[in-house]
Formats: sequence, C-alpha cells, structure tokens
Amino acid sequence: MRWVLKRALEKSGYEVVTSSRGDHALKFFASRPVDLVLLDLKMPGMDGISVLRELREHSASVPILLLTAYATVPTAVEATKLGATDYLRKPFDLEDVLLRISRCLHNDGRTDQSRNEQEPKQHVRTSLPGFHAFIGTSPLLSRPLALAKTAAETEYTVLIRGEAGSGRRYLANLIHENCLYTRDRSIVSIDCACLPLPLLEQELLDVDKTEHQESAEVTNMGRWQQALGGSLLLANADALPEVLLNRLVTHLSTYVRAPQRPFGLRLILTYDQPLPAIWHSLIEMAITIGLPPLRQRLDDLALLLSHFSPEVEWKREVKQHLAAYEWPGNVAELEQIVQQAHLLARDNPIDVSHLPSHLIANGSASDSHQGDRLLLPPDGIDLEALEKDLIVQALEMAQGNKAYAARLLGLTRATLLYRIDKHELTGQSP
Repeated sequence: MRWVLKRALEKSGYEVVTSSRGDHALKFFASRPVDLVLLDLKMPGMDGISVLRELREHSASVPILLLTAYATVPTAVEATKLGATDYLRKPFDLEDVLLRISRCLHNDGRTDQSRNEQEPKQHVRTSLPGFHAFIGTSPLLSRPLALAKTAAETEYTVLIRGEAGSGRRYLANLIHENCLYTRDRSIVSIDCACLPLPLLEQELLDVDKTEHQESAEVTNMGRWQQALGGSLLLANADALPEVLLNRLVTHLSTYVRAPQRPFGLRLILTYDQPLPAIWHSLIEMAITIGLPPLRQRLDDLALLLSHFSPEVEWKREVKQHLAAYEWPGNVAELEQIVQQAHLLARDNPIDVSHLPSHLIANGSASDSHQGDRLLLPPDGIDLEALEKDLIVQALEMAQGNKAYAARLLGLTRATLLYRIDKHELTGQSP
C-alpha cells in the first residue's frame, strides 16, 4: 500500500518519504519539516493514535490524514479530538486521496514547493446540482437563493428559517451538495420535532438511557458522528426540548467545522420560531436564509405543478381553486395533493372532483364562518374530549401532515406532537 501511494503521489508531482513504523517516521519528522502526513492506525510498534499525539506535540498545523481498515466512528471522533485533519477508510480510491490531499494543502494556506505548479484539475468534481434545482422564479426567492449560493462557498453554520413544508430541508441539501468542503461527505438529517427526548439524546449526544438503567451511559450509536467532515442538519431546531439545549450546544461546539478543525461537521438548522439565546455562541457567524411560504409566491404554482406532474393536464377551474387556497402545509402539501389527484385521475385531465374536499370548500367556507363563534352549551363541555376530537379532525383533514394539522389548529408543530402524545393519538396518522 505504501508503494502504491508513493507511486501515485509522485506521478502527481509530490515528493514522498515513506516509513513502515511510527517511531521511525517521528524521527524523520523531527529532523525535516513536511507539508502533510498520511498515517495508518494499525502499525507495528506505536499505533496511529500514539503517533498522532506525538506529531501534534511537534506541529499543530501540519495536515494529518488517517488511513485505516479498522475504521469505526468512535475512532474517528477520538482522532478528531487529537487533531486529525481528515479520515479515509480502506479500501479507498486514489482519486479521492489525491483530492483530499490537494484540499488539505489548499485549506491550510500552505504552498507546496514539491508540487507541480498546475493543480491536477482532473480530480475536481464539476457536475454539481446548482440552485436552479430549487423550483421557482418568484422575486421573493432571489435573495434566499443568492444567500444559499454564498453559504455553499463558505464553511459557516447556516440557518434556514421558514414554515414547515416550504422547502427548508431541500435547500439545506442543495447547500451541502454544492459546497466544496462537504459535497463528498455525508449529510445527516435529524428531525428534532419527531423524536422523543430519549431518542434525541441518543442521536445527538450518544446517550442511551433505558428504564433498566439508573443513569445515562455513553454509547457509540449517535448518528451525529456520521456528519464529521460533512453536514449535520437539525430540522425543526426550534422544537428541541429545553432540557437538552445546554448539553447539545456545549457538545456541538467541540465538533463544528472551523479553520483549525477542517474535519469537523458543518451545522445547518431549520426552524420557524425564533431560536433560544443559548444558540448564540454557535450561530453568531451563521448565514441566515429566510424562505417565503407558498401563499406568498403563488406565481410559482404553474412551475411546481409541472415539476410534480409533468405532462398532466390541469383544468382551469382546478387551477383557480389551487390559487385561492392558503396552503398552510406549503409546497409539501401541494406535492401530496398533486400525487393524490394524479392517482384518482388515472392519466385523465385533473378536474375539481380529484381535489380534496377541504380545498374545494375552502373559499366559501372560510368566508361564511368568519364571524362564527363557538358557544358554550348550558350543561358545559368536556374540554379534553373536545380538544382530542378537534385534533383527530385536523389530522384527518391534513391527511396525516402534522405541520398542516398544527396550522389548522393554530398550534406549533411541537405543541401538536405533545398533545397527540397526551391523548394517545399516535395511531391516527402516518
């Protein structure tokens, strides 16, 4: 493997020195400066972690890439804490190794005297999705998409604010895929509004607490670790339980990508309500993007219909109903309605009969009930039963879309999820 790497690197213009033992390499390192170190974890004598510690005592800035067939996420985390720049699992692709080396030397601000003046351009991927993939030409999208493009050119934390269903997660993925620093790594998405506290602790903090344990124990099961070198997307970050926030912010501050931590994770948060002040230390330098709801960019309806249902005919009356609707569930609700109408139409033109009843009745019903008031019966009511019944109705009307159901009830999604759990209605919707 050393011979293969040496040959490939020399062909790319690098001067390469190899060693079969960590202690021998440390002696060479002490006598002569190098621009970058490729380090295996499994070696005779000193293991890679021990060598990494010694290297960092001599130099805090030289890039160190770990190569190992014994790759586990906990080892990657330990190596990151000790100062590893990047982490490659065997078997690896030589093109990938060359790209990572070029990127590390460039990011570190060094000039590699042993490298050819011309960069190996063949290693740079150019086929990126671009932000034209975000459907819409509304003027209200021009600033958000411009900010998204700027975000893709940086390593800063990104905040995407907007209503559920407005395309926040899709935009987050486009930023990740178009970013030089993260596009070749994973993006890990965790929905903070859907997971109960024990699962959130496990996914975000590696804490697994069961009813058979008296105290929380650290495990190696947290999905956040898979985002190292890539992006961690916390969807609906405003729904995170308050009891978790302090520990989470402290924890993430150790791993968020920074110039001195290029193998860290890139943090992306989506939210609707303002974030608590405790986030300030992590998002002070963040790029904030605001996405408009669908009801404010109805001029994009035709484009979205063509995107979700190409070559499908929508009758004029149907389009009028769609344009008159408030779209509380935003683009996600539109996509769901388009799919349902297409199934009902069976390749025929889509007419009003293929639309959900609440959408057809929306205009007249909303006008006729503007001044209605719910009157308390003389015998009183069971408020808990009424609340439960209204939640069931909202879930049925929203066809299981909890964000849409929450808006019908004037609640946040997190509050609706709490009340669904309180009334044991988890089986009412998918």
